[in-house]
Amino acid sequence: MRVLSLIFLFGFLISCSENQTFSPSEDIEFGAPYSIIKTSDMPAITNGILNSRVGYSGCNPDHEFELKSNTDNSVTEIWLFKKTSQQCEAYFEEEREFTLSESILRSDKIILITPSEERISLK
Repeated sequence: MRVLSLIFLFGFLISCSENQTFSPSEDIEFGAPYSIIKTSDMPAITNGILNSRVGYSGCNPDHEFELKSNTDNSVTEIWLFKKTSQQCEAYFEEEREFTLSESILRSDKIILITPSEERISLK
């Protein structure tokens, strides 16, 4: 009976491990739809400022974005949360700047995560 219990326990543990994946960015929320537009010089960090180009739909430009971050073992993931949501078909592209905190800048690695789940290494 003890051997049978161990077999069931082992089978249970294997089935659990196959269905579990760990992703440090799995709980990230990006807010209203937008995209990060990659160019030859963006996104990038210059003098402690994240420079990026964003694209989004809306009724007017200048939508509000907030910089979010998560640090784990000297690796910081950063992403933008788009606060403004409008149901219009106009499309806007804008360059945006976000000042990075000292704690982010001290990280060994800084990774920008986009809404399309692309991970862009900035440092």
